[in-house]
Amino acid sequence: MSKNATILGFSGGVDSVVLALYLVEVRGIRPHLLHVNYGLRPESNEDEQWCRWFAEEHRFKLRVLRLSKEDHPKKNIQNWARKVRYQWFADVAEELGAKTLYTAHHLDDRYETFFMNALRGSGLQALPGMTNSAIERPFKNWTKSEILQWAEQREINWREDASNATLKYTRNKVRHQLLPVLDQVDHRWRGGLRKTLNNLEQDGALLRALVGEFKKKHLVFEHGEFTFAFGDWMERNYALNLLYHVVRDVDQGFSFEEVGHVLVGDSSQRTQGKQWELIKDRKHFYISPIRAIDKEVYIVNSWAELVQFPIGLEVSEHPASAVNFNEPGQWMSAAAISFPVQFRKWKPGDAFIPLGMRGMKKVADFLNDLRLPIHHKEHVVVMISGGEILWVVGHRIADKARVVESDSKAYLALLK
Repeated sequence: MSKNATILGFSGGVDSVVLALYLVEVRGIRPHLLHVNYGLRPESNEDEQWCRWFAEEHRFKLRVLRLSKEDHPKKNIQNWARKVRYQWFADVAEELGAKTLYTAHHLDDRYETFFMNALRGSGLQALPGMTNSAIERPFKNWTKSEILQWAEQREINWREDASNATLKYTRNKVRHQLLPVLDQVDHRWRGGLRKTLNNLEQDGALLRALVGEFKKKHLVFEHGEFTFAFGDWMERNYALNLLYHVVRDVDQGFSFEEVGHVLVGDSSQRTQGKQWELIKDRKHFYISPIRAIDKEVYIVNSWAELVQFPIGLEVSEHPASAVNFNEPGQWMSAAAISFPVQFRKWKPGDAFIPLGMRGMKKVADFLNDLRLPIHHKEHVVVMISGGEILWVVGHRIADKARVVESDSKAYLALLK
């Protein structure tokens, strides 16, 4: 592991070849070269061999990720390739302790990305593209012509990717069909679009700063989830955009339309991203990790068996004289509990007599009285012994399970 390791996504094309040599010559940096052989083209193996030759010739360390036809999806090949590539880059960066990832994207790439994003209907932050601050792009303001000139002046060789000429991909259609039309309309468009891209990036930075200030003021992280209250901001015409940017900072898998449904929907409305979900409940929004509801029934014949199950509970036996209600945890009468003991998610119709009460109360009503948000309520577990619910775990024991003076032993339950 190198203290100053850097990595460069390396295709063997002119852009990445020039960048590799530029980093050495101009910046005094010799990055690790990372090449992905997707196995998509007949010449893929030849490209890989050329990259190996280049690395050896110029004293670079090279790593290659080789993929086969079995790895290829049937659709969205380019999106798949991009995800594979950047995930591998991230894995290698972590292994090497590399803090910088270089890519050879240039100004012409930015032009193409802008038009592709505009055609998709992207918003302010996504429109200019290539805004990932974790990636350094030294050529972002270089034109393709400037890169080629740098290479030709030094008589540098590179590999031509035949797929860059095909009109199969949207990017190539923009490159070979749309941009030449703009050259005919007004040859000055490149300079104007360059200013537009820079302005968009500055406006995007301003937006991120404003969203960041909102989050500092309103967003609370507690018990593994984010919470923020309803407020006047919900009446603004930018409310949906604001909510969307807040949740996208947590999980980029959220849909703009679905976030909008949650914003204007009733309490308990929710939507999921990739790993987190957005929930609207009473007077708050929650951004919480997605958790599958555990529908299993766990039966234990001794407290020691709890370690086998994902209940997150530890129970120990103590003399009743040792009971201290000021300590963390839940004390229960050992005399009231008999094995086997059952743990399961509560369900409609469940009822118990809560501690301090005389009559039965439905668990659903009890949880509603606690005003638990829906995504907490649906994971609540009950403990059953002798056919009765003796504990709504983490909330209230049944009156029958309370420790009384005549008890000789008591159980202390601790949630992990």
